[in-house]
Amino acid sequence: MQGFPDKDASRSTRLSSVFCGCLGRTAENARKGYGGGIDPIANPYAPGAGTPPPLLAGRDGVLDAFDVVIGRAAAGNSFQPIVLSGLRGVGKTVLLLAFRSTARDAGWPIELFEARPGGDLRSQVAEALPPMIRTVNKRWRNRARAQRIGRIAASFARAVQATLLRSGFRLELEPEPGVADSGDLETDLTELLVALGEGAQDEGVGAALLIDELHEVPPEQLSALVGAAHRVNQDGLPVVLGGAGLPPVGRVLSEARSYAERLFSIRPVGALSPDDSARAFLEPAEALGVDITDGALDRLVRVSGGYPFFIQSYGKHVWDLADDSPIAEDDVDLAEPRAYRELVDSFFKPRYDRATPSERRYLHAMAELGDGDVSSAVVATRLGHDQPSRVSPQRDGLLTKGLIYAPERGVLAFTVPHMAAYLRQLPERP
Repeated sequence: MQGFPDKDASRSTRLSSVFCGCLGRTAENARKGYGGGIDPIANPYAPGAGTPPPLLAGRDGVLDAFDVVIGRAAAGNSFQPIVLSGLRGVGKTVLLLAFRSTARDAGWPIELFEARPGGDLRSQVAEALPPMIRTVNKRWRNRARAQRIGRIAASFARAVQATLLRSGFRLELEPEPGVADSGDLETDLTELLVALGEGAQDEGVGAALLIDELHEVPPEQLSALVGAAHRVNQDGLPVVLGGAGLPPVGRVLSEARSYAERLFSIRPVGALSPDDSARAFLEPAEALGVDITDGALDRLVRVSGGYPFFIQSYGKHVWDLADDSPIAEDDVDLAEPRAYRELVDSFFKPRYDRATPSERRYLHAMAELGDGDVSSAVVATRLGHDQPSRVSPQRDGLLTKGLIYAPERGVLAFTVPHMAAYLRQLPERP
């Protein structure tokens, strides 16, 4: 299996190295501090959208599963591509980035992109092709086959008249007549992936396309994607089509094609366990010579709720506010309101602001019913209506905006963890 990385080496690429900042400060510098406190430039915690954390705690199971997928694919064995399912802020995008890194280390042409609401899947795949073709041309020994893959990619792109510019790379190739140019998305995508898979198979590697926000792909285009994935799977080709989406993504895939639930492995991604949460706080700090007291650690685990984005936010603020090692409970006292304020400003409020006044009333009615799943009929009753259909425009608007989702028919939930608690503490309501 050419280029498949050693498992331990592969794992090390995922556990982002703890660093001491752009000025090259050492762990000793971090302990000595910056203006009397712990050096903020050495702060290892990294809140952000898709920003890799210093430690991917608690995710070994899904990372190992992806190792198995690409290993079986490259060996010519059957496999189920992974689709991650979870709320906002649980680290789905970070895991997709880790998948991409693993596949690249194995020599695979692979690309990751985010589906845009209402976007055109053919255009987005076409935009993802140039770096994949560049990898093929750079690494494949069979030059004639590599060049043909480029021509087929040009045919696929020509159907949407796409100008493909990415990282300074332009795909300027003559199309391959009669291949991937019919205008039918499923037919053309299948022909593109089959050609890519046959070439990768000859090279002893595989190829992959990962799509974030998979639930945003329009149903008819998602059906085409699933159909193409099914074909390459039937042909035993090493092409992995996977991705991530909000919790309904498994149902959305099944609605697109009934066999999707057997074609893909849907992997729920949720909050970390208390032990893994503690590791996510503790190990990056310890790597820089900074300790956290047991009391402070217990507090941080509790206020974060185990959600990776929240862990990074609270970790960042407690580090910046601590005077010295060890970080203690009084440091958490200072950091907690600042971290929560940042979460309000960057995580909760922007989503709330997207809702109309009537949609906000719907959100508040949901929040007043508790933190878990709620019945749409009960929400309607709380808003003074005897039929859920009376408030269906508000519900549908919130579903479209991605602020809520439907775990099952007649049931609703927030896409953001702790959103109900945030709404209940707002002083003013519409």
